[in-house]
Amino acid sequence: MVLAAAVAGVTAWSATAQSETVAHRDAQPERIMKGREVFHFKTVAEMASTSTAVVHAEVVDVKPGRIVGDAESGGVDQAREVTLSVDTSFRRPFVSAPSTIVLEEWGWDESGNGYQVGNVTWSAVGDKGYYFLARTDDESRWRLVNTQGRALESPDLFLTSSADPGSEIHREIQSADSLHFNVYLKRLLDTKNPSPDLPRPQAEPEGLTGDAANVPAPDDDIEEPIPDDSVDDGSEPGSGG
Repeated sequence: MVLAAAVAGVTAWSATAQSETVAHRDAQPERIMKGREVFHFKTVAEMASTSTAVVHAEVVDVKPGRIVGDAESGGVDQAREVTLSVDTSFRRPFVSAPSTIVLEEWGWDESGNGYQVGNVTWSAVGDKGYYFLARTDDESRWRLVNTQGRALESPDLFLTSSADPGSEIHREIQSADSLHFNVYLKRLLDTKNPSPDLPRPQAEPEGLTGDAANVPAPDDDIEEPIPDDSVDDGSEPGSGG
């Protein structure tokens, strides 16, 4: 199976399977996929600087998205298409952008088995939070800048980071509430009065450019733990469609 990711552009895959249909799709992931990523951030400031856009938004729709890959490239995967309603944008690219954007996350394999990438749990309608974004190869879709790039907001305004627990950036995000985090991002990304705390964007390694640079390579001896609320018997109900 192609190791896809919420941070992964799909330039490296052919989209020849666009017209294929999947008879069964799990309603929740049965596996957690992991891989090496191009970007790794120690702080929110590093991640914000490298992201093309940073927004606060609510998930208003989730549905099966485009199908990518083929048998020759290692398999076929299908994205989940997450529609975000943006209420606050912190980066200049969103000044004239639509108030809704489409975020790609992963996903299903060619058999319809669900998987999530890293700690990026599947989005659900009603989710609210902060999204650190980059463009995909398709100008109409976005992706997380990497698997650290989402912080969901609870009803009491605490944040849950998609970064690895125990990491520096995870601790930074989870120590803040949404109100303080919002103020921090506005100050950090103020284009009229640039913050001295904003570092230079991380550069992609030489030899890797564009979206293809962000396709995680599989780790050796990759582990695929089962999410806490799932099983490993193929019995997950299909989501339909």
